[in-house]
Amino acid sequence: YRTVASGGRSRGHRAVGSGGSSVIQLLCFISGFYPKPLTVQWLVDGEPGLLHGDTAPAKKDADSHTFSTRSNASVSQSEWLEGKTYICQVSHPGSGSTEQDHARKKGGGHWVFLLPPSPAALYVAQNPMLTCLVVNLPGDSGLQMVWSQEKPGSVSPDPLTLAEQFNDTFTASRSMPISTRDWDAGETFSCKVEHSDLPSPLIKSISKKHSAPDVYLLRPHYDELSSSEDSVSITCLVRGFFPENISVQWMKNHKADESMEYITTPPIKDGAGDSNFFLYSKL
Repeated sequence: YRTVASGGRSRGHRAVGSGGSSVIQLLCFISGFYPKPLTVQWLVDGEPGLLHGDTAPAKKDADSHTFSTRSNASVSQSEWLEGKTYICQVSHPGSGSTEQDHARKKGGGHWVFLLPPSPAALYVAQNPMLTCLVVNLPGDSGLQMVWSQEKPGSVSPDPLTLAEQFNDTFTASRSMPISTRDWDAGETFSCKVEHSDLPSPLIKSISKKHSAPDVYLLRPHYDELSSSEDSVSITCLVRGFFPENISVQWMKNHKADESMEYITTPPIKDGAGDSNFFLYSKL
């Protein structure tokens, strides 16, 4: 699953901080987890118990068996301007893992993020979208967000949306539908952002890096088979994939079976010098 914390804005790990009002709203988004139970704790400079957060009930992700939720907390502008680090720490008993992301004040300015399509949208629902997100805007004066792609052809992005945040700044986003074929082929997509406060346009690009996973199915251990337990474990090792966005689903006789219970670890970096990831899933 993924944890994303931010200051002043509404699924890899990215953090943003911005100030401008007497109260700063911190938001933490947690997505792609299963099973449902988890706990969220807010830390201030690594210390627990100093900041209370409210976590919304988890909701089931569309076209997937996983869940998503959000947690929010409020701090004063003076605390935010001190440069303290606010950490959203998520503990997920089902996978035995703890994830963190943080937000803190930066030196001002705007930040542009490109959000890739989810695996479920790419390969299940077949409606992948890219999203260009701009945070910490003082308003919409001269705001333009233009999508383009590397290969010749027209694009059809959705209308631009603008949302006011709790700290009197604005978050702008513009999504664009793409084809699974173009994404899997490594096509490069770019978002150009113009605003009256920017001396020059901001341009961000995104594409899929080709690194398909290798999958290994591990049979139950002999000692487990000879034990008196009523069940045994089948383990799936998935390794060598990039980026970390991935969906794992167990099937029985080549068909999905929702009655099967399994646990999948979050993607883990496969060594310090390797950009690929691996994970385990246990049935």
